[in-house]
Amino acid sequence: MSDLRSLEREVSNLQSQLRQQKSEAERARQRLLEENRRNLNNCREEMRRAIEQHDRQAQQKYEALLRQYEQSLSADVSEQLARTDADYRRLVEETRRNEALLAQKNAELEQAVEELRRQADSREQFGRSEAEARLRNAVRVFREVEAKPHEKFRPRRLSLYYQTIGDGRQLYASGLYDAAAAVAISAKTGLERLGYDIDDEAAQWHWQYELLTMKLTQLRGEMASELNAWQTFTGQTGSGEKEKKKRQIEINFWSRGEWAHIKQIADRLQSLADTIEQTGRAAYLRQDDSASIDQLRQYGEELDAAAGRLAVMRGLERERYAASCHRAEWGEQLIDFLCDEINLDWLEPLSGFQRPTQETAAAKDYRDYATMRGMTQPQEDEREWLRLVFQNATGSRIYLYLVPIEAHGRVENRIILHIDYGGAEQESYSRELYAHVCEAIGWQEDGSGIVNYAADLDELKTSAVQPYRETAKEMEQIKNDSR
Repeated sequence: MSDLRSLEREVSNLQSQLRQQKSEAERARQRLLEENRRNLNNCREEMRRAIEQHDRQAQQKYEALLRQYEQSLSADVSEQLARTDADYRRLVEETRRNEALLAQKNAELEQAVEELRRQADSREQFGRSEAEARLRNAVRVFREVEAKPHEKFRPRRLSLYYQTIGDGRQLYASGLYDAAAAVAISAKTGLERLGYDIDDEAAQWHWQYELLTMKLTQLRGEMASELNAWQTFTGQTGSGEKEKKKRQIEINFWSRGEWAHIKQIADRLQSLADTIEQTGRAAYLRQDDSASIDQLRQYGEELDAAAGRLAVMRGLERERYAASCHRAEWGEQLIDFLCDEINLDWLEPLSGFQRPTQETAAAKDYRDYATMRGMTQPQEDEREWLRLVFQNATGSRIYLYLVPIEAHGRVENRIILHIDYGGAEQESYSRELYAHVCEAIGWQEDGSGIVNYAADLDELKTSAVQPYRETAKEMEQIKNDSR
């Protein structure tokens, strides 16, 4: 009997020690979480200042730091602590040893309890009061576990212990105090083990939720900064909901729908976080449809992916917008110069920005932008090339395509010149017209390829630059349609 009581004490002491060690580990994780949160907040504030002051170098510095902090959030925090904190590493190792020892002692206790239950004919070892005390302890632990989110992390397990304690009470009522005590001891240790497992799962859930909300705050902060940057870049001053919606539509259009995709993820997960906070975390975990640990982890991965897409998008929509404005400015300069200075005829019906494809015209980013601009039907896509068509006195047609080239987050415009002589090329005229195009936009030939003369469309179709190949095909099509 002394062995059984000794095993009970050992199991109880190990469980208390493990709870304390888990609490210490959780405090260490929370300290790291708070440190990451402070770093992120400070970095976001410095980023905001850099954007407001148009300090591109400082902005790049803080963008790199933000990426570093985001990566630290995505990594396993326990692994981070184990790499950098020797005390935490020793704590984890000691916890693992104690968990293994607890499993061993639990097995020994179960064996001792089973042995006691089999000794029905031996001298009674538990009196009535002690058996009653054991049952009360089992009920007390049952109530403690019942208050935990047991159905979330260990569904249908608690009902088994309810039945077990009921069996123990029947044995007690029948005067079988040893058997009742054995059942109570087994139920109590099993319930304590169940409570320990639930607490461990709940701690993991709360940790994943903390990571989720931190990543969500980070993403939404970066989105707000990007929206402010767009407002500053475009010179808009309105602050009402109507103006904000307009900026959202614009930034979504120029990001080719990326903004809406990222915002949809952020809004959906913000709605989840709001629900959890309004309900209360403890009450939320008791709901049947509450998010699991794996789901929270998946949501965090969604936010990581969205943050990655935002990093790629950041500034690119401004580059596209600026390049489009530049194409329009060049277009006006080319029309004025070529018509006024060398007497070309501008064929306006054949000129303009690329018409949207059927798929593009059906996309929400284009439809919202077109509606905002008052376009009743798809007309032009300002994100794509601008075509200008002229005709000289001999009837030869001159095609100018102002084409955006995207690479490494930047957008640069290129001009492709093609002359449809309808016969043999007049090389001297081609050279003169090339020079006039350069003069019209104020560009000096420096070998950078800003202006490109394409005598042979078949050669242009084999270019390594995809927009050039697509432009060659389109130019060939319009030439054939115009004949």
